[in-house]
Amino acid sequence: MGKGQRAAAITMGLGLLLLGGCSSGTPDAESCLADVEANALNRALKHCDRVVAAHPSDPRPLNDRFLLHTLLQNKTAACQDIRKADQLLQQSKSGDYSDLRDEIQVRLDSCR
Repeated sequence: MGKGQRAAAITMGLGLLLLGGCSSGTPDAESCLADVEANALNRALKHCDRVVAAHPSDPRPLNDRFLLHTLLQNKTAACQDIRKADQLLQQSKSGDYSDLRDEIQVRLDSCR
């Protein structure tokens, strides 16, 4: 990932952190980046691990966890997540993921 891409990913990630919210019970599939603080990325990753486990066939939490792994500079784990998200997206019969498809493709490119 180039300097510009990394800066954009960090900026996007921090922006998403500000937009997050809290939930109780079963975590929402889009809650990986909810209530994340830049100085608590490991805690956010643990929350996201629970979200991924609660939604094993949903590519969105894996896509979000890619960002957390990237911010933590763990490219191997990030790329594993985005490849799995891509597989799930290809298997999905839902057409609700059009924006997600483009995002995942960009992130997959950073893993090549």
